[in-house]
This record gives sequence, structure tokens and C-alpha cells, in this order.
Amino acid sequence: MNTREIYFQAYMVSDKPEGKLYYTIMINDNPCVKTSPWFVMDKECHEDNIEVMQVVERQVGFMFWNLSPECDIWLRNKSKGFKTMISALAFQQR
Repeated sequence: MNTREIYFQAYMVSDKPEGKLYYTIMINDNPCVKTSPWFVMDKECHEDNIEVMQVVERQVGFMFWNLSPECDIWLRNKSKGFKTMISALAFQQR
């Protein structure tokens, strides 16, 4: 799934004016959950939001957006507690 598809997946379920996406990044050989900045979930802001996501993806150690199928695949081998934590941290709105 590419950046644009992940963004629009979040946008399609969005019912509030702002949202942020969680992602997993490897820091010192440990997977860490981080979050994007708040995005204005308005059609005029789509391209800017996707551009910010692409900047996040270029970070050293970036693994995947937690809303992506790559996250699901990675989690298949993890403990149940870790799966529950990650699945709860995919998309937040305000």
C-alpha cells in the first residue's frame, strides 16, 4: 500500500476536522510507535498531508504506517499484547 492509499484510507473513515496517523519506526533495534503531526482532514490539504507523510517515511528506521497491511503482516509474529497496543494506535481524530 502506498502513502496516498494509506492517507485516503484514514480520510475515508475520518469524521472530524483533524487527524494524525501512527507509524512504527526502529530505534536502536527496538520498534517504537510514533505519530505524525495533526493533519487538517480537508480536501484542500490532501497533497500537503501526503507530502508530510513522505517526509516521515524517509526517516532512518521507518518501518510502516500502523494503518497499513505491512503492519498486519509484521504483527502476525508478535505477542497478543503488542498486537492490541499497535492496533489501537493507527489513527486518531479531534
